[in-house]
Amino acid sequence: MAERPDDPQQSLPAKQDAIILIVRQDGFIDAVVELPESQRKDPDQDPYTVDDLWPGDVADRIRESLQRTLRDRFTTGDDIEDGSGGGQEILYIPQGRNRVMMIARDLSAQKAALSQARKIAYTDKVTGLPSRALLLHELHQVIDVQRLRQGRAAVLCLCAGQFDDHGYTLNSLQQDEVLVQLASRLTGHLRGSNVDNPDDYERYSIAARTDFRQFCVVLPSIETGEDAESVVARLVDDLSKPVQVGARTISVNINAGVALFPQDGNDAAALFENASAAMEDARTDTTTDYKFHSGTVRLRALQRLDLELELRAALDQELYTLNFLPIVHYESGDTIAMEALLRWPETVIGTQSARKVVHVAERTGLILPIGEWVMRHACQQLHRWQKAGHSSMRLAINLSAQELISDDIVGRLARILDDEKIAPSDVDLEIKEHILFREALRDFETCRALEDLGVRIVVDDYGLGTCSLAHLSRSPVSALKIDNSIVADVATDERSLAACAGAIALARELGLDVMAEGVESEDQARILAERGCELMQGFLYGSPMTEDETMAKLDSDAAGPTNYETLR
Repeated sequence: MAERPDDPQQSLPAKQDAIILIVRQDGFIDAVVELPESQRKDPDQDPYTVDDLWPGDVADRIRESLQRTLRDRFTTGDDIEDGSGGGQEILYIPQGRNRVMMIARDLSAQKAALSQARKIAYTDKVTGLPSRALLLHELHQVIDVQRLRQGRAAVLCLCAGQFDDHGYTLNSLQQDEVLVQLASRLTGHLRGSNVDNPDDYERYSIAARTDFRQFCVVLPSIETGEDAESVVARLVDDLSKPVQVGARTISVNINAGVALFPQDGNDAAALFENASAAMEDARTDTTTDYKFHSGTVRLRALQRLDLELELRAALDQELYTLNFLPIVHYESGDTIAMEALLRWPETVIGTQSARKVVHVAERTGLILPIGEWVMRHACQQLHRWQKAGHSSMRLAINLSAQELISDDIVGRLARILDDEKIAPSDVDLEIKEHILFREALRDFETCRALEDLGVRIVVDDYGLGTCSLAHLSRSPVSALKIDNSIVADVATDERSLAACAGAIALARELGLDVMAEGVESEDQARILAERGCELMQGFLYGSPMTEDETMAKLDSDAAGPTNYETLR
């Protein structure tokens, strides 16, 4: 018998050509009726076998079909895939006691046409995401699997509100570009989004565009509603960030609804409808960006109420504590500032995620009295340090979005500084980059008032791309803190290095101080310093410390910061 092809990836015979053969049960070819010229052998060579025309696994499959056809004496057929989306259809027609006529026809064109038709029918032409029809089809299969496993799944519906370009109207192409960017963010935050693996529903998610401004996500396997909440909160937060279309910065408002299987519906249509209804509820509720379907909202409301009561009780009993993370001058090694970090009491945090605790504090308004507690106690600590001889020490305090837009934030801070005998110039207020963007829409009204008070504004987590350079150049900020996600790879990744170098150069051009957070190695620190970043923060210089540990560190340091003026 002739040798089989050595290459296991050998393709099927050339496409678009029919093959008609008379073949014996053992695979030897008695007669060639039709065969492409490129596959014909020299007549002097060994007789043909099916191994000469098909790869080994296919040849074995053909022999089995030949034997079955001769045994049953019926015409049979078989489809053979070639691994690249094409294939062949083979008919086996019995011819006498030991011979079969084989007719092989190429199916590549038909399969390509079918694939293209399915793509057109089930794919959104703007974003490239699956359509609503495909999402419901996949969701139906997910439900079948989870019903058998007695598992849980979730459906998230997200709606992008009217695109706001500060009074300008977007044309259809610009609106499409916004949707494309939102779709990219959506899939970028999901594990294995739209991976075609029907045998493993637990390891991929499904994201689709289901209406003009509506997207839908299926989470095929979750443990609890908390899993779905963490995903929807992350998606809403990221999709709500402004979108850059050419020179325009587009504001996007995202609302979402969540339905859980099995409690919110036992079929695909019901789950989708209930998630959509929850989304519509969220659109009319100014207190939240997302909601669960009413079937689960009662339980969740009770859980949130319990957590709210715990937060209030902890505030009344002063169970909160502060940790402090040093900010260090690279060249001298001096600690020139301490960032105050809130530590939630164990009675509150328990098994809850910190993100959920913050979310409840924000939704209930408790973030304001908690934030005021942080300001007052951090200033009390700064007063103790300065009174103990560390007169040059500065304090950094994080300010949330709700605090920044709250009534009389400037007056409240001024009273705290006066009560605790702290000079405003010794305090940095750190705000996230997306908060600065919101301030830009109000012409930096609050930030300018804080600057007039004498405190400095520092942009925290800089480099995530929310605030434009134009906004930054007009803002009253004094310093940038480069986000640790960029700093992390600065010693190993050229793009991260370029991003850090660009941020440092920009800060210098604008006359701003610049610091890097998340510095964990000497190489990172050296590279950043070589490019002009003098101030650093991270585990290389210390972990968050308690109040007593912070005082002990300051006492053990040398005479004090020698480069304090670098932060002025």
